[in-house]
Amino acid sequence: MSAPPLQLFELFYTEDLDDARDLVGQVFVPHRLDLVGGSTQVRARMHTKRIDRLAANYVAYGGEVLIEPGELGSFFVVQVPLTGRSTVHCGGDELLSTPETASVVSPTIPLTQRWSADCAQLILRLERPALEAHLRDLVDVPLPMPVRFDLGMDISTGFGRTWAAYFRILVDELDHAEGSMVTNRLVVSELEDMLMTSLLVAQPSNYSHLLHESKHSVIPNRAVSQVREMIENHPEWEHTVASLAKMAQVSVRALQVAFKQHVGVTPREYLVSVRMRRAREELRAADRDTTTVARVAARWGFGHSGRFAVRYRRRFGESPSETLTR
Repeated sequence: MSAPPLQLFELFYTEDLDDARDLVGQVFVPHRLDLVGGSTQVRARMHTKRIDRLAANYVAYGGEVLIEPGELGSFFVVQVPLTGRSTVHCGGDELLSTPETASVVSPTIPLTQRWSADCAQLILRLERPALEAHLRDLVDVPLPMPVRFDLGMDISTGFGRTWAAYFRILVDELDHAEGSMVTNRLVVSELEDMLMTSLLVAQPSNYSHLLHESKHSVIPNRAVSQVREMIENHPEWEHTVASLAKMAQVSVRALQVAFKQHVGVTPREYLVSVRMRRAREELRAADRDTTTVARVAARWGFGHSGRFAVRYRRRFGESPSETLTR
C-alpha cells in the first residue's frame, strides 16, 4: 500500500476520538466530532503543512464520523476526497462529495459533514483575507459582501480538473524530501497565486461576473511597456504578476489580458523567457572551470536546476551543460 500524501508532515495518529477532535480543531476550528453509523472507534490521522497564505492537509478518521464545525470564519477550505465519500451540508445546500466532486466551503456559511469510514481527504485551507485581497487585485473594485462559492466542484473535467491538478502539484512538491521547488519563495508565491486565481475562475461565486467582465481588463499599452521594461532591466528580481501589476498601477487580470493582447504571452511567460535568454548568455560567456549550471540557474530565478535543464533543452535544443562547455 502506498504511503498517504504529506507523510513528511504527520501531525498525529490516534485511536482516541477526543484527541482527534482536539488536534484537528487546533488546525481548523473547534468542532463537534461523533462516531456514527455503527462505528465504534477511530484510527485518525492528520498531516499538515503551512506554506504562507494557505495550508495543505491530509485527514482520515478510519471510522464513520459526524463533524460539525459551524462557520469557519477566517478561512475557506477545498476538500478533495481521495477515497470514500462525505455528505456536506452548508447552509441550505447539500453535496455528496466523492473523488470526482470536491467541496468548496465558504467561511460565513455553517458547515456540517458526515464522512464514511473509508473517507480520506486532501484539504486546502485558504486564508480569507488573502483570497479576498487577491480577488480585489484581479477585479480592481471593492468587495461589498463576503465571497461565497458554490458548494460542489466537479474535478473530473474542465476547469475543476485543472484546479485539482494544480493542488496535486503543490502536494507532490511537498512530498519531495529534497529538491522541492516550494523551498523557493518566488515559486511558493506563484503557486499560491495560481491556486487562488484558478479557484476563483473555476468555481462559481457571487463575484464570478466581475472576473468575466471585459471592462476590467482594458489597460493602456503604457502599462505593458512599463512592465516589459522592468522585466528586461531586472529579470533577476523576485517578480510576481501581482508585484508587476502593482508597479504598473493596474489589476492583475488587466495586466494578464493586456500582455496576451499586446505581447502574445502572459507576464509570467515573458519573465521566464527573458530569464532563460540571460541564463544562456551567461553560460556562453562563462568559464566552465569556475561556473556551474546550478549557480547560473539560481542567479536567474530557477530554483530547481533539473527542471531548468529540461526547459532549457526544450527551448534551445541543447542542455545548459553543453552550452557551458562549448
